[in-house]
Amino acid sequence: IRCSYQLHIQLSESKPAIWRRLVVADSTSLAQLHRTIQAAMGWENRHGFAFEIAGQRYGQPNADLPEDPTMDARRYTIGQLLQGRALAVRYLYDFGDGWLHRVKLEACTPIGSDAALMSLPMCLGGRNACPPEGCGGTAGFADLLLAMQDLRNTEHPGHKFARRQHASGWDAKHFDITHAQARIHALQLLRTGSKSKPESAVA
Repeated sequence: IRCSYQLHIQLSESKPAIWRRLVVADSTSLAQLHRTIQAAMGWENRHGFAFEIAGQRYGQPNADLPEDPTMDARRYTIGQLLQGRALAVRYLYDFGDGWLHRVKLEACTPIGSDAALMSLPMCLGGRNACPPEGCGGTAGFADLLLAMQDLRNTEHPGHKFARRQHASGWDAKHFDITHAQARIHALQLLRTGSKSKPESAVA
């Protein structure tokens, strides 16, 4: 029986809370889940990633390091690894800035039709914008929020970066579920149009 997994993804140490709620098929590889989280959160997929589940690391193994314990995220599905259990899942994006996300399984539900399967993945909700890329991790993000509270304070060390973010229209409190779902849908179209290509090209 095919199942859907409802997942709650929250960025650790974020105040106010930054989270997304996703529904994915059990056949979703961890590489595909990574891309879906990127789309829903608003990240730009510029950096490396890793999942940690039951003490095992999944991501992009380094071919130059045979002793690298990282398992290939393209080869394992969320259903395979969780099997409907609410195991602790950690998702790390950008090893430099170290954006750690907690992934919690909220529900495992049988998929009743092909149409329901084709509608996945989907974003059910969320709150607040994810930090801008390259802002320096949680400490840098905290500085950015402080700087944006008073853009006239040119003495603040994060002033220039904050001015750039303000000019680009970035808003810490903004989350647009329609835009998040459109980004996820673009991933679906990419996979559908690239079935003849190896998964590494689209996952």
